Amino acid sequence: MSVEANKELVRGYVNAILVNRDFSKFSDFTAPGFYIDRSAVPEAIKGENALHNQMDMLYGAFPDLDLQIVDMVAEGDKVVVRFAAPGTHQNTFAGIPATGKRATWKGIVMYHVVDGKITEAWANWDDWGLLEQLR
Repeated sequence: MSVEANKELVRGYVNAILVNRDFSKFSDFTAPGFYIDRSAVPEAIKGENALHNQMDMLYGAFPDLDLQIVDMVAEGDKVVVRFAAPGTHQNTFAGIPATGKRATWKGIVMYHVVDGKITEAWANWDDWGLLEQLR
């Protein structure tokens, strides 16, 4: 696939799965064995159910979360996305009861695309920065 096709695949995944949470389309974008190596979590987020649980937890705490692609760059079989995700802390998150504060979570994720499917991702989100905004 071309670099542009890889970017479109990742953009489609972000919109369908992460923004709209339409997990019925998960296999349209991801290869079997898909996982996310997340810097702040000791174990990888493996597969559809694990990611679905993560997204439910996040949108549960920040129901108005507005996950945005700020930048996207690609080379070869890698696509890197810089995200911003503003939202209002309306339910417990990381043990912190709802504060009603508006916060923006920022992160960078690198996706690996093979044969038209995302096989893995490496994610680095500013969890500390998000928690600081909730103080």
